[in-house]
Amino acid sequence: MPERSATLPGAHDLEVERVVPGGAGLARVNGRVALVEGALPGDRVRAQLSPRSARLILGHVLEVSAPGAHRRPQAEVCPHASDGSCGGCDWPAARLASHRELKTSLVLDAFRRVGGLGQDDLPEPGWIGSPRSYRLRNRLHLGRDGRLGFYAPRSKEISDFVQCEIVSEPFLSRLPSIRAHLLSLGPAEGELSTLEDREGRVVLGELRLGPGQSGGADSAATKGPFDGFRLVAPDGRLVAEDGPGAVELVAGGASFRVSVSSFFQGNRFLLDAFLDEIRTALGAARPFRTALDLYAGVGFLTRPLLEVVTAAGGQVVAVEVDESSSKDLSENLGRWRSEGLNGARAEKVSAEAFLHSGLRPEDSGPYDVVVADPPRAGLSPSARRGLSRLRTESLLMVSCDPPTLARDVAAFHPDYAVRRLTLIDLFPGTHHVETVALLARRT
Repeated sequence: MPERSATLPGAHDLEVERVVPGGAGLARVNGRVALVEGALPGDRVRAQLSPRSARLILGHVLEVSAPGAHRRPQAEVCPHASDGSCGGCDWPAARLASHRELKTSLVLDAFRRVGGLGQDDLPEPGWIGSPRSYRLRNRLHLGRDGRLGFYAPRSKEISDFVQCEIVSEPFLSRLPSIRAHLLSLGPAEGELSTLEDREGRVVLGELRLGPGQSGGADSAATKGPFDGFRLVAPDGRLVAEDGPGAVELVAGGASFRVSVSSFFQGNRFLLDAFLDEIRTALGAARPFRTALDLYAGVGFLTRPLLEVVTAAGGQVVAVEVDESSSKDLSENLGRWRSEGLNGARAEKVSAEAFLHSGLRPEDSGPYDVVVADPPRAGLSPSARRGLSRLRTESLLMVSCDPPTLARDVAAFHPDYAVRRLTLIDLFPGTHHVETVALLARRT
């Protein structure tokens, strides 16, 4: 049983009730809420606690006294996650079979607490699961001493990993040669971004040097074990490049050009299922001829919109401000025109600037449907105001952060009802989850 007369701070025995947005396990100490990193529902744990306010306590697990039903056997858990040296995943001990229950509870809790939306306001959530070793893209940290990996939890200490359950097996097989190649560049620190094709046969790398790095190692910046490699100065200037900077990814029957510095969905196993879900959601929306894709990236969600509007003789406008992603977007739209899908144009501008510019598809009136897949922070207040003024018939929201999604959906709730809700487990082994919500204007 949880301690009834706990003195804080210190180590305490707790029973975990549930998980909350952010991924921590919720327990109670003397009537106060304790959020414990690494704890899962049903666990009995000994946790180090520290008060943060009169009502809130934060903590982390020191020992699992009795595991709950959602916890994997300890022998199966990555040792670097178990000893707290690596923060690449925050739910390494959660069973994959429990992800649906745990993540659905997170999403519904966010809608209830942040958005004020209860069970009657939401449809039954759907679910698309994923295996581990899923990452198509990685963002790793490189230290001057040659360490390469993710940061440790709550730290800027780099975990020099040699095994991992979230990166792909083909990437792990190249890791020793990648580490040796980066060491050959001389003392350097920065951030390494990698991108693979779906089979892991092609691996691209981009090393962005950290502050104070001169880029003097450019003469040694060959591709080495990468199929293409770029060295980028702290100010974004390209110092050296060897080999291709983009891969061709086929998903959902479409081909996408994706550069190593562009945004693209990161789960190699769920690209087809993701596009299938978007197509199904668009099929459940009211019929449309004109569409707007905000935060379009390279056009991943633009493609299913384009398929619909082309058949209807309409148009989709894809909005993306990032330099690399917008170049790939324009390239992809050009390729799709050669396939007969010619009803799209790209706008290189921020979502906020576009929404307040008054731009519309030529001679076609307001947008019938809008897709918005913003960064983790969600829609800005300016973007929410702009979307409200559009008065579109259908709004398809895509988000990797349940609290910000709940906030944004709640802002539209007076005028829109949630008709479809699907969780896509793009990030197994973590508390993060992608959510697709179809909103329809109330009649």
